[in-house]
Amino acid sequence: MNLPPIYRSRLTRLCRFLTGGGFATLIHWLVMFLLIDAGVDARIATAAGATIGLGTNYLAQHRYTFRSELPHRLAFPRYLATSSAGWALNLAAFSAVYATTNAPLASQVTATAVATIANYFLAEKFVFQKEQANDIH
Repeated sequence: MNLPPIYRSRLTRLCRFLTGGGFATLIHWLVMFLLIDAGVDARIATAAGATIGLGTNYLAQHRYTFRSELPHRLAFPRYLATSSAGWALNLAAFSAVYATTNAPLASQVTATAVATIANYFLAEKFVFQKEQANDIH
């Protein structure tokens, strides 16, 4: 199948996003399950894992996925703002599923899927775009 260049570019970017995010998610889940195994409440464990995965994901998305030329002073605050929304969405989805299933793995799989979709569109349309007219220099 021969895709037009615009679709090929977007498909490549999506694959890179999933690869970088997958690595950050692996870090998130590793921390979460280690903390759960150590006796930490599952909701606190997933919040801690997501926070540690945050820094890993920023670097992967900035450099690898979007190959952004935005300086970190602009991109990182945008990333933190959208990641805060993604973090809250992850925690809400995890908590909702966990409250009905008491299954951390199923809860985190669902939460990760929901947060991934939202995060991709936010990163593509806002975080790593060229400077916005309302950015302060």
